[in-house]
Amino acid sequence: MTLNYQPITCHFCFETFEVDLGIEAQFCGHNVEIFDCEICCNPNKVDTEIDEGEIISLVVSDGNE
Repeated sequence: MTLNYQPITCHFCFETFEVDLGIEAQFCGHNVEIFDCEICCNPNKVDTEIDEGEIISLVVSDGNE
């Protein structure tokens, strides 16, 4: 089982859209990915902490850094 679609709020336009994290259920650790907003096309950096497939924290920030 994977963590697939997770709603996030764009750092720029504040609209909500879904991203596919594609993280395996047994994964433990830190993951950082860039997703372009489906509405305004700006890059969003999605920083997640995962513990055995559960999202512990999810932070969305400026992907232009």
